[in-house]
Amino acid sequence: MVAAGQGTRLGADRPKGLVPLHDTPLVTHALRGVLSCPDVREVVVVVPGDSVEEFRAACDLAAAPRGGSTSHAATAPVTIVRGGAERTDSVAAGLAALTDEVGIVLVHDAARALTPVDVFDRVVHAVRAGHAAVVPGLPVTDTIKTVDDEDRVVATPDRAALRAVQTPQGFLRETLERAHAEAGDGPVTDDAGLVERLGPAVHVVPGDLRSLKVTTAADLRTVEGLLGDRSAHAGRPVLLVLAGLPGVGKTTTARAWARRHRAVHVRIDTLEQALVRADAFSDVGVLGYAAGYELAADQLRLGLWVVADSVNPVPETRRAWAQVAERTGARLVEVELTCHDPAEHQRRVEERPADIAGHEPPGWDAVRAHDYRAWTGAPLTIDTGQHGVEAVVALIEEALE
Repeated sequence: MVAAGQGTRLGADRPKGLVPLHDTPLVTHALRGVLSCPDVREVVVVVPGDSVEEFRAACDLAAAPRGGSTSHAATAPVTIVRGGAERTDSVAAGLAALTDEVGIVLVHDAARALTPVDVFDRVVHAVRAGHAAVVPGLPVTDTIKTVDDEDRVVATPDRAALRAVQTPQGFLRETLERAHAEAGDGPVTDDAGLVERLGPAVHVVPGDLRSLKVTTAADLRTVEGLLGDRSAHAGRPVLLVLAGLPGVGKTTTARAWARRHRAVHVRIDTLEQALVRADAFSDVGVLGYAAGYELAADQLRLGLWVVADSVNPVPETRRAWAQVAERTGARLVEVELTCHDPAEHQRRVEERPADIAGHEPPGWDAVRAHDYRAWTGAPLTIDTGQHGVEAVVALIEEALE
């Protein structure tokens, strides 16, 4: 594990990794995230040569248990080494400090101080699944222009094919070592760029909006806000409530978000079909929602995050979900999913498989006739006809923060 503690300076008086974030150095926050990852067995922090002792104190702070609790830090030794003049020199120094037992290497930037542990988990899992190089990335939401030397626009890339790449970047050790050994001339902004020159494909997994890189003072203020918000909500579970007609992508979104947060997925269709199979009740719609409210409340009381997956068609159901959050002390995040492209919506409805035993998904005519009341003033409405599931989850994460 290589945690890059170097980087450009926010100010003239100290390296970026030592810039305080809520009175604690950036590298301390970053290292706490690294040490929370159960797959990490060794950490090497690469630092500027004239700041070793300052970085050592910051790293000791990260490794120390907080609040009287033990942490994974006790089983992941942290080594500090001096870096070089260029990024490639620093990463090479970190690689040389790893023991021979290390087979997977993650290269992380201390400037991404709030990267959550699930991003580390996704990168490690993808490397273990057979990808020699893996980077986390987010869909690009801005329109990007390519310009020439005179600042004239020469092309507009399709942003659907673009990703804003983050760290940690994960590699098979031999792949990363070979990339550094065979690095040619020319600028490279990340280690994945070196691997790309060799030829192995670089795989992309979902990144996270919280993994913002601190480069400017404005970035630091943004991250301070995120950290303050996270501290204010610490210990409170989240109830994500989805709404939308059948076929707009609620279950796909719910599963992706639940996997990201290891949350509980409460799907009303599943509960209703269980009542149908029991053959004991007639109004399974009302009873399915009632069971869903109580099931979600039980999980929230345990401190687990929950995503409620249902059509949620009327004000009464929306108020009921809000009451679940209120009586359990959970944070409520409400999202309405739509699909404004009728042809795409119809295709989804007609082609989606039945994935619950005995359940017959409604046809297109039934969906169009559904008694779905418009959610006036919904906190967040997302058109899934315009956004893929990764982008939808990213927008939900932004609302969550």
